[in-house]
Amino acid sequence: MLSEKNKIIQKIPNLSSSEVKNIHLCINEALLFNNNHCIFVREGFDDVLNKDIIDCIPLIKKIKNNTKILDLGSGGGFPGILIAILKANCEIHLVEKTQKKAYFLKKMKDMLKLKNTEVINKKLLSKNNIGFYDVITARAFSSTQNIIEITQNNIKTGSRYLLLKGREEKIMKELHSVDTNKYKYEIIKIDYSEHERHLVEINLNE
Repeated sequence: MLSEKNKIIQKIPNLSSSEVKNIHLCINEALLFNNNHCIFVREGFDDVLNKDIIDCIPLIKKIKNNTKILDLGSGGGFPGILIAILKANCEIHLVEKTQKKAYFLKKMKDMLKLKNTEVINKKLLSKNNIGFYDVITARAFSSTQNIIEITQNNIKTGSRYLLLKGREEKIMKELHSVDTNKYKYEIIKIDYSEHERHLVEINLNE
């Protein structure tokens, strides 16, 4: 039987030993915290690895080095903490309005010594002043249109959105309300065994 760390290596090849160690710690700490605070619904290590970690990898592969990232509704740390682990030369800000989830994110930041990470414990509004970002990410957070609306103060020339979504039918309904004169999008199917999953990449028309 494979060890938990070997399961990570099997699912995500080419990781460094420190990345494997940190992902392993992240999963187990999330499960431990979840036992008392219910930050997500998962049944154990394999469930988190297969449903959360693997789900986020296509998004992370789209992020270039030395990028400033805003992750919305970071919750249990996926993809936010995972991005911080695998993109150590990027700067990432995790926005989470729920206090217990923000506490968990801060705990993970300190435990994993993620110097590239900042946790913002508040609800993000359209008239915010937290600055500009190269990439805005979200998973199971809100509709595409709402994400675009609340981040208008945070995009600039070259900014883009990477959004993890479910069924293509629902995605297309959401995208009908997006201004195609201002934005262009691509829907990328994720090869995911249990559920229909897609990565939506949205760029500014320049």
